[in-house]
Amino acid sequence: MSVFKKENEESRFTRIRRVYFHRMFPVRQNAFRVAFSVALGVFIGIMPTLGIAIILTVAVCAALRLPKIPGVVASFIANPLTQFGFFYPVSYMLGRHLLNPPRIRFDFLHEMQGLSFRNFTDVISNLWHNAPGHLLAFLLGITIISLVFAFVFFWIGYFVVTFRKKNYIEKKNTFIRNLVSEDRDVLKQASNKGNSSMLHIYPFCALRPARPTEAASISALPYDVMNREEAVKMAEGHPHSYLRVTRAELELPGVDAYDPKVYAHARANLDRMIAEGVIAHDKKKCLYVYRQTMNGREQYGLVCCVPAADYFNETIKKHELTRADKEEDRLRHIIATNANTGPVFLTYRDQGQFDLFSGITKQSPVYDFVSAGDGFGHTVWIIDDDAEIESICRSFEEVPVCYIADGHHRSAAGARAASYRAAQNPHNRGDEEYNRFLAILFPSTQLKIMDYNRVLKDFNGLSAETVLEQIKEVCHVEPIARMEHPKSANQVNLYLGGVWYSCRFMDKFLKHLGPVESLDVSLLQRLVLAPIFGIDDPRTSSRIDFVGGIRGLQGLVDRVDSGECVCAFAMFPPTMDQLMAISDAGEIMPPKSTWFEPKLRDGLLVHTLD
Repeated sequence: MSVFKKENEESRFTRIRRVYFHRMFPVRQNAFRVAFSVALGVFIGIMPTLGIAIILTVAVCAALRLPKIPGVVASFIANPLTQFGFFYPVSYMLGRHLLNPPRIRFDFLHEMQGLSFRNFTDVISNLWHNAPGHLLAFLLGITIISLVFAFVFFWIGYFVVTFRKKNYIEKKNTFIRNLVSEDRDVLKQASNKGNSSMLHIYPFCALRPARPTEAASISALPYDVMNREEAVKMAEGHPHSYLRVTRAELELPGVDAYDPKVYAHARANLDRMIAEGVIAHDKKKCLYVYRQTMNGREQYGLVCCVPAADYFNETIKKHELTRADKEEDRLRHIIATNANTGPVFLTYRDQGQFDLFSGITKQSPVYDFVSAGDGFGHTVWIIDDDAEIESICRSFEEVPVCYIADGHHRSAAGARAASYRAAQNPHNRGDEEYNRFLAILFPSTQLKIMDYNRVLKDFNGLSAETVLEQIKEVCHVEPIARMEHPKSANQVNLYLGGVWYSCRFMDKFLKHLGPVESLDVSLLQRLVLAPIFGIDDPRTSSRIDFVGGIRGLQGLVDRVDSGECVCAFAMFPPTMDQLMAISDAGEIMPPKSTWFEPKLRDGLLVHTLD
């Protein structure tokens, strides 16, 4: 045999082994479900199933909607060599030790070794009449052994899949990070705009609900403010809910949210809604005004498209880090659907631009409804006059920068999708529709940041009394008679042991602080959460959770009183001026610093890339 042929055979063997390993421990499947399948395969394989272990494993996995291949492969743990050489003898000895049956009068192991479909009835009848205690001892022993091995292999399968999934995501993230700088250069060159110091906005042909009466049932909350189960419930009874596009996995039970099938299904649902006439494109490029109403407070945004180049050259400023896996998810969604299905929430320092489009609100809106559940109002007007559109677009060129209030992952993905499409087109001019992404611009004076509160799940080995005493070393602590929000900055309110406390940071800790360091969330992290609770990185710690201000302080009380958490910190929210100052300084706000309400609705106005 030649060396070349031998190397080919080894390569083929390696490929086959890799394929079966990937099928045994698939990274795109839920780790718990894969481990459960493995455990079932091991249990069924070890039990005396008369040669139908594979059939039983496939049937049970199918009934429970578990992946079948891990279970089938795992069932081969029991084969003639291991079954008769280990599992059966050890099981019999274990069961005999536990039950201590009377002495057997014939060769039991010989009977079991000859067990088959043909003599099954005779063997079992012989055992039942001549040695029932030994039969029960064997069945008890084999059941215990099967359960033990199933339990062990469950955790082996779980940790292997979890480890592989972690490495898989890390490799993808590394790949994405390596592409970001290339994407930035490609798009800057393609756009021919250089480092422009002005904001650019563009009208677009919105894809939107064709019948105004259906706008409420079609539009949906953003994809990232709910889990899968909540999305299923929200879409129930609404066949054209945009959640079937933004969270298409809700129609694919058992499929991982990042599986390619999900993105393909999202595109199919979007195409179906267009084909059925549920949604349709405007015939000309327009701008749109979007009003949100919450508890009597109104905010007006201009819906438009912004160039991805402005994102890369810092005309659109950020204050938050993005996670590469979430960014890739939205990137794949945009590429698959060929659309920005949800807008980015931008804000700007108004210099009279709002006055140019505020007059449209005196006309009849195209959509006007109150969303169920939260009671927030959503109203949309269309600006279709060409002269008015041009005037508004020119006025925003006087705005030097804008700021991402909410939607950092959407904006990063939208910009990278534009970069991807530009790189695919050797004749890219920079003015193609795919070079822009969907945004809504709100004047900063109309926006209000809500509090983003913290709940802690344990005391880091300390007692409640010790925790309170240590907090008193950095804060002036006073009990307060009732549940209330902090009254000013540099103060947090603590709920502990059924009592609310006002905790004002001591002056000596407030000197010589930068824009980020002076935030209450930064002070709490540096002076309390890290040194007292041992939470060094709130992004990754499982011992802390975050509660948006929309849930109210009662949400904090409920989490603590239920025993789920041990204490809660109610935060004073940062201001829009602080957010913009931090962005201007090129700094990053701590995680979970801002919460904006009401949320922008997906599906009201969609931007397609072509």
